Amino acid sequence: MKNKIELISLNIENVEIFITNRLVRLQGFEITEDILPQIVANDALTRFKNGQDWFWCSPRLFVHSEMGNVVGSACFKNSPKDGLVEIGYGVLELYSGKGFATAGVAMILKEAFSKPEVKGITAETSVDNIASQRVLEKNGFTKTGTREDAEDGSLITWQCMR
Repeated sequence: MKNKIELISLNIENVEIFITNRLVRLQGFEITEDILPQIVANDALTRFKNGQDWFWCSPRLFVHSEMGNVVGSACFKNSPKDGLVEIGYGVLELYSGKGFATAGVAMILKEAFSKPEVKGITAETSVDNIASQRVLEKNGFTKTGTREDAEDGSLITWQCMR
């Protein structure tokens, strides 16, 4: 099965409904917290209310165009700063290991690089998350270092330049 992924961006109203109900229906899909983590929705709305452009705040869904299923989601964690924007992403466990994360990340990279102010994209992975590291490598990211995070432990930092 091909890994054709489409990105569907949530609008502000979708995110507000999701935050209130922990559920939103969008284009026939039921979006729950296993697809869109509550922390991502809250952060998106907070960033927008603090003046960031919705393009950089909006969570995106990974929709498999042939199956018609939401298989995961992604977001920009910030607006571009010094030409760099950070991404976060994930796929439902049911769909892990099938190339959907790789295809979804490729789509969000395409969106980011469609903006002339973006020179590069950054990401972080746990040192133990080999699958996520492979997703980034397949999408042209290179390791730039490591850092310790109080909540997430040891992380590898990544970058993909235009």
